[in-house]
Amino acid sequence: MRSPSIAEMLVRLKAGVTTSRQLVQEALEKARNCSAELNAFAAIEDRAVDRAAESDRRYARGLVRRLEGIPIVVKDNIETADIETRYGSAAYIGNVPITDATVVRRLRDAGAIVLGKTTTHEFGWGVTTSSDKFGPTLNPADPRRIPGGSSGGSAVAVACGVVPAGIGTDTGGSVRIPAALCGVVGFKPTFGILPTDGVFPLAPALDHVGLICGNAEDLVPLTRALGMDISRSDDKPKRKIGVLATPTDVPVEHDIAADFERAVERLRREHSVVDLTERLDEAYAILATLVLVEAGMVHFSRNSSSLISERYGKETAARLERSRSVSIDDYAKAQDARRMFSLRMASLFEQVELLILPTCPCSAPLVGTERVDIDGWTGDVRKALMAHTAPVNLVGYPAVTIPMPRMKDAPPAGLQLIGRPGRDHEVIGAAAQLQSLS
Repeated sequence: MRSPSIAEMLVRLKAGVTTSRQLVQEALEKARNCSAELNAFAAIEDRAVDRAAESDRRYARGLVRRLEGIPIVVKDNIETADIETRYGSAAYIGNVPITDATVVRRLRDAGAIVLGKTTTHEFGWGVTTSSDKFGPTLNPADPRRIPGGSSGGSAVAVACGVVPAGIGTDTGGSVRIPAALCGVVGFKPTFGILPTDGVFPLAPALDHVGLICGNAEDLVPLTRALGMDISRSDDKPKRKIGVLATPTDVPVEHDIAADFERAVERLRREHSVVDLTERLDEAYAILATLVLVEAGMVHFSRNSSSLISERYGKETAARLERSRSVSIDDYAKAQDARRMFSLRMASLFEQVELLILPTCPCSAPLVGTERVDIDGWTGDVRKALMAHTAPVNLVGYPAVTIPMPRMKDAPPAGLQLIGRPGRDHEVIGAAAQLQSLS
């Protein structure tokens, strides 16, 4: 069962129908259950009750801030003062930062209460939120399946109704993928709008802080609390939307393609919809090269090769070893390809205001799956899940996934909306409007 929205919680708190202490105590109980059943939490913060008591005192004195008393969760690769932050790695067990990441501090300053740290793929480098050391995080819609990653724990916590919202990170789709596979909303803003200091870097030129919540309307108070300017009205009755039904060489699963087409048909009734045939095939390979090189620079500058081989997970250590074989020429070619790709994406947005496409071409794979078969195409799970999200990180445009209306009993899937850089308010407004149509 989903948590009440942020707006609903604030109304109840201001009316005295409930208290922050009650909300947090209920959320803590749900978090413990969610952790036991689905392995969504790396740490649960029992001291959140004390912070809730302070919020209740502020309500009594009329000193209410934007998110006063609202419980949230924070991905484990984002630093939180006095709460263990392992970055999803056994190498950092016992690491307790002395300061918050800037995004965490802004949310706390707005009155939000950090309920705990949610699980992540080691260092945010993966799409399954599985760990040799800590075990797999499971999808609440079907615990046999992955939740997606690497912000899987945050998506699970929101989908299970523990909290209305959480923060994560997105380098190639790590907020949008788990949000789509768990049936919630995931938003990646324009590159650079939200600061990443206090976030363990994966690939600094691609890393974004992102948000996960139960409904698109909650993005408004969250982004305002984080200092984003979304005050501009976006009540557009009609939008020009470009449709990318088959954007890459990874085919879209038949049932998802059918539901996507039904969703697009609804859009055609109220918006100007343009069918586009542009292909974004090269994006995944470009991003994979950039991430490999930048991750190598990050980790080898922080830790010795012996520590990496002894204490990192096998998957991460193997990837870092592969990063040694990528030359500076390979990296330069990938950057050139990125620039050319960015020009093509910019030209698309000369024709439309928004792009819409399936967030992922398939539903959540089973836990332990390494390769995915979609209508005769076979490839690794990372490429399958990132095929439609990676292009957006290359260009740094804002993007959001909202739940796709599905046929009865079908697993969750997402509709991804991509907007023009710096027009985050348009993406959020469209997400709220389109989600209401479903």
